[in-house]
Amino acid sequence: MKPIFNGSYFEAMNVKNILADNDISVFVQNEYMATIEPWVVTAAGFNPVILQVSEDDFEVAKQIVDDYRKQNSTE
Repeated sequence: MKPIFNGSYFEAMNVKNILADNDISVFVQNEYMATIEPWVVTAAGFNPVILQVSEDDFEVAKQIVDDYRKQNSTE
C-alpha cells in the first residue's frame, strides 16, 4: 500500500469515493481518530486522514487525485 492523499476527514471521504467510483480500492488510515481527536494523529490535527492504494493502482489513483486537487484549488 502506498499513501496517495491526506486531508481532513470530509475531504478524504470525497476523494475515497471518487477513487472507488473508478474501481480503485482504498484503505483509510486514521479514519475514526481523525473525527474524535485529530490532534492526536497529527500535529495540530492538520490533515489527519491518510488514503492508501495498492501499488498496482497507484499511477491511476495519482492522476485522479491530481485532477481533484486542480479542480478544488483555491488559487
